[in-house]
Amino acid sequence: MVVAVVPRKILLETVKIAAGLPVDAARVTMEFICSSKGVQQALHMACDEMREISEDRWDEDLWGTGVGSLCLPKTKLVFYFGYKDHWVADHTRDELISARARGEGSDQWKPKMIIDGEDIPHGFCIRHSNIAALKTARFVEEIIAADRAQNDPGVEVQAQ
Repeated sequence: MVVAVVPRKILLETVKIAAGLPVDAARVTMEFICSSKGVQQALHMACDEMREISEDRWDEDLWGTGVGSLCLPKTKLVFYFGYKDHWVADHTRDELISARARGEGSDQWKPKMIIDGEDIPHGFCIRHSNIAALKTARFVEEIIAADRAQNDPGVEVQAQ
């Protein structure tokens, strides 16, 4: 591997500048590039994601519409899409939202699907982890509150 002969300090600076990353993220990226199987695994995962993200292929039971799911509690899902995400094509995202997202009526059991309006990038963990964590916490609180309200209708519970 070519990176094996490049001094780590030079490689770190190269990754930092080329990718526009802060030093801690550049260090993680450098270690990943230098690992024995990291790049191979990333390419395999990317290939798999390209096949899977192309269309809606999940089982109907996961969506709560299959025969086996009629008597079971519905899976509570939240999808948070980037506005102009380079990883999921806008038309693919829009088709999924149109087909599977909840609306205003009696389909509140359907997944909540949101398109980001705050310019959070796909790689949110590099510079936007706090806002992503707060949003995730809010989604979890909403799911817990809805579950409590469904299981004990006499108790009024609100997400915080």
